[in-house]
Amino acid sequence: MKKETGVLWIDRLEASFELITEEEIERFLGTIEPWQILAQAKDKGIVVVDMSKGEKEQKLAVFYSIARYLKRLMERKQRLDVALVIDEGPQYAPWQPRGLERETTDLIIDLCALGRSYGLSIVILSQGMAGEIGLNAAVRRNLNTQFIGRIHPLDLEEAQKLATSYYISPENLLTLPEGHFYFLGRMNPSPTPLLISFQINEEQSGSAGE
Repeated sequence: MKKETGVLWIDRLEASFELITEEEIERFLGTIEPWQILAQAKDKGIVVVDMSKGEKEQKLAVFYSIARYLKRLMERKQRLDVALVIDEGPQYAPWQPRGLERETTDLIIDLCALGRSYGLSIVILSQGMAGEIGLNAAVRRNLNTQFIGRIHPLDLEEAQKLATSYYISPENLLTLPEGHFYFLGRMNPSPTPLLISFQINEEQSGSAGE
């Protein structure tokens, strides 16, 4: 390739970059502010922030920035009217938090407390009740309603503490069928936990119907 041709292509490439706006570059790089996430959630009805490929510290930092923003809005007496669904909750509020995990755990507790007055619903999904796969006990105590399905054998000791208060056999929690949950807390109209079930659609993995 002639030198003149190479220079021409470089000039054209640089001219193309000049046409790209800063907003488009940020979108390409995946940069988005917490207020934009909230705005999109209210506009579209749902926004999924996929952090499955991020490193641990990256996930914590992203969650911290979003949660801190929501907390600041509520501290300013602003009503949110949104729901925050946290998948793999123990990643952000582990049984024994360390470092930045302490900050995210405390933030979740604060969001649960403030959310009741400012229209923020918190839904936390957890595979366990204690240990490495368990949700922080202080966070769990701040949840108004809980759905408890089949537990891991490592959770038996923690389950016993909960089960004895409601006259549930901990062993039953080890053998609950798929789609069966004990429903307890403020939303439950009964003073004792109700055993509820959902019909699992075998054709669509992970989906449930009534």
